[in-house]
Amino acid sequence: MKPSRKIGVSLAIVVLSGVAAIGVVQRQKAIQRRRFSDAAERCRRLAGEGDVNGEFELARMYSRGKGVRQDYSEALHWYRKAAEQGQIKAQFALGEMYLRGQGVPADYGEALRWTQKAAEQNDPKAEAALGYMYYNGKGVPQDYFEAARWYGKAAGQGYSLAQQSLAYMYCNGQGVLKDYAEAAILYRNAAEQGDAVAEEGLGYMYATGRGVPLDRGRAIVWYFKAAAKGDVRARHALESLGGDFELLTALIVFPVGLLFLFQFVLPGRNLRNTRQAAITGLGAIFLVSAGLSLYAFATDNLRYSLHRDEFHLARFLLNGIAILIIIALIQPKKKHNGNLRTTERR
Repeated sequence: MKPSRKIGVSLAIVVLSGVAAIGVVQRQKAIQRRRFSDAAERCRRLAGEGDVNGEFELARMYSRGKGVRQDYSEALHWYRKAAEQGQIKAQFALGEMYLRGQGVPADYGEALRWTQKAAEQNDPKAEAALGYMYYNGKGVPQDYFEAARWYGKAAGQGYSLAQQSLAYMYCNGQGVLKDYAEAAILYRNAAEQGDAVAEEGLGYMYATGRGVPLDRGRAIVWYFKAAAKGDVRARHALESLGGDFELLTALIVFPVGLLFLFQFVLPGRNLRNTRQAAITGLGAIFLVSAGLSLYAFATDNLRYSLHRDEFHLARFLLNGIAILIIIALIQPKKKHNGNLRTTERR
């Protein structure tokens, strides 16, 4: 089969596979929508009969737009019905809607009333929400001691949001005595549950040696985990730590570049062939790359102000050119070795 025909067949297979995959995905989505719609009908029937769990589930569906169109007013209506029957999760959800102003104008007084009802029944999310309200003075006078108390109740139940919030308070001595060791423990407990803010916080503790031994390797690991989840502070922290690696790169690449560059351009030597010219060019690229690395280290650890992106692009292009030159230098040697082996067989 001719190469062009093989390519055509391969492309056709790829296209058909893609169409089939899209069809499967669409079918799965349709099945899922039908399931949500059926579940909404069941919840609506139960809610109409006054079933508290049916009311709560129907409210959640309206809040999230699952099986029904998203409607915060309807969600608020059904959450209130369930909350008035003592459903703890509904009480917390109702408090959150008043706090955020969803389906109703924000009302911190009502938010506090319903959140406190759930918190007093040991709901960890409500306890953490109450801690948030005391910390920020939402519906109550700002009170760090009360905030720490409620965060502590939720953290004791293993709720990661409360753990990382309380850890921050321990780091800053807000409502509690400053205690980096306790903060590190709380950050770790939350980070091990996949909390991105806690992962960034634990990375900071390792990077600064607060509450834990100084360990930049572990700091980078935790920063990477948080950055992969979109945490902006973790990305900035990685860039700051990158300054040390920029210096290390420069110290390694600079002498290699000098060696390659001056191997054939010392006084009394001339470039006799393209191979020598390529090696010399590679040396020049290494020197420029090392210069950029030194600049990166010297200018506030990779914060190049308005020119950071341009420097990253320049280094990327230089590295690409260097790789192409190395490949070009290797290929002729492989070809020559292949010719030798062929000659030996003859």
